This record gives sequence, C-alpha cells and structure tokens, in this order.
Amino acid sequence: METYKPEPIDLSDVELTDDLDELREAIAENAHEIWAESRQAEGWTYGPERNDVLKQTPDMVPYSRLPESEKEYDRDMAMKTIKLLKKLGYDIIRREDTELYRVLKQRIKDSAQQYFCRRCHHVIYRHQIFCDNCGLELKMDWNEK
Repeated sequence: METYKPEPIDLSDVELTDDLDELREAIAENAHEIWAESRQAEGWTYGPERNDVLKQTPDMVPYSRLPESEKEYDRDMAMKTIKLLKKLGYDIIRREDTELYRVLKQRIKDSAQQYFCRRCHHVIYRHQIFCDNCGLELKMDWNEK
C-alpha cells in the first residue's frame, strides 16, 4: 500500500483582519454541530470519558462548553477555510446583521450564564445534557444560585 503524504495548500502568505473573528467562531461552532449531529446519528452520546465501545465522548456538548483545546482545533480549521477562500480569490463581506447573526450572538451570550446541578451543585450551563461532575441527566429544571 502506498504511503499517504498530505499536501495542504500553503496559506502562510494569507493575512486576515480581526473583523473575521466572529465569522471564525460561527464556522467553528457550526463545524462542531455538524460533527455532533453525525456522531449522534451513529449512536454516540455524552460520556465523561471517551469510550469507543459504548460510543460515548465528553465532546458531545454544545460548542460553548467544549474545552479550549477542542475549540482551538475547530477555530484552526475555520481560519484555514477562510484563508483558503481568500487565497482562491474570494472576498468575504458581511453586508448586514441578519436574524441568524443576532440569534448566534444571543446564544453565545446566554451560554455563558452559569447554573448549578441540583444533585452535586457543580457549575453547569444551559446547553449541557449531563452534569460533568456527577453525570446527572439535566432536564431543563435549572437550579440558579
């Protein structure tokens, strides 16, 4: 069998402005959502540790609750995608604040609000399905403190 040698397009000469940070976050979050949807269709669920036999992963959470290391992976892929578009000659222009843009901004703001697990009082967030600390399934009956 032939050894595969990846040869991505060199993007080191492409410079981006800071105004693309929101676009990067939107692409990164959506990429995670696509990944999670695909995993769920394959039978994967949330688990505190990755378990291929049980099809459980701690990454089966909303993007806002991912560890920074996982977010950085998605952000890096998003930035490389944006840089590739620029290198291919495309311009990226946001013409107006769309309804989706406003919803995304509000979702990011809302996901930063902290709540507490009713069993162990560990910090949880609205988008979580299970408490990271005790594993309790969260059913939207939030206990704010």
